[in-house]
Amino acid sequence: MIIDPADLDRREANGLINGLVTPRPIAWISSLAPDGARNLAPFSFFGAFSFDPPIIGVGPGSRRAVNKDSLRNIKATGEFVVNLVDRSLAERANASSAEFEPDVDEWLVAGVTPAVSDSVAPPRVQESPASLECRVSQIIELGTAAQPSNNLVVAWVVRVHVADAALDGLAPRPEVLDLVGRLGGDEWCTTRDRFTLPRPTGRDPSALATPSRSSHRIGLPR
Repeated sequence: MIIDPADLDRREANGLINGLVTPRPIAWISSLAPDGARNLAPFSFFGAFSFDPPIIGVGPGSRRAVNKDSLRNIKATGEFVVNLVDRSLAERANASSAEFEPDVDEWLVAGVTPAVSDSVAPPRVQESPASLECRVSQIIELGTAAQPSNNLVVAWVVRVHVADAALDGLAPRPEVLDLVGRLGGDEWCTTRDRFTLPRPTGRDPSALATPSRSSHRIGLPR
């Protein structure tokens, strides 16, 4: 089947793209409004694009042509924190994604603790296994004036917080981080199933094209 995205309505495009580009890591974004009001919301259009300099990108969108609170705050202040979501936090992160009235504090809905950040004003989620303090590099409008859509927020990572147990020296331990991701629709996934593929060398990369039998599952309690 060949599909022209221009032929799809918003719901159809959402289901197709979100169901194909998976799994997507979760950026649980904490931000502050100019008046100090705090916001906490998860986004799955999120990824790392460079480590030198450390750059991440996140795609907060709009609802009914109105920017979400996170995007408005980021545009106004230029700062936010990406809190990574492990399995124990998945339900709480999901709860904070609801369309609340402006006077609802998502931190209280999620039942998580704000911790002071090191170099940006928005607090980080203390319970998160890792948090990235970010400053905006640029914001790219992806929609049009007639049809507002997502924005691409490109940001520098200026501080990294990681739980001590989740590091072996400076190497993250995925079995301890136990991060989750989004699939299509309401489906989420864990990162407990993994397999190892050695990076190809110039000598005989074709030798690595045979499916590996070294897959393993990390068994952690749910």
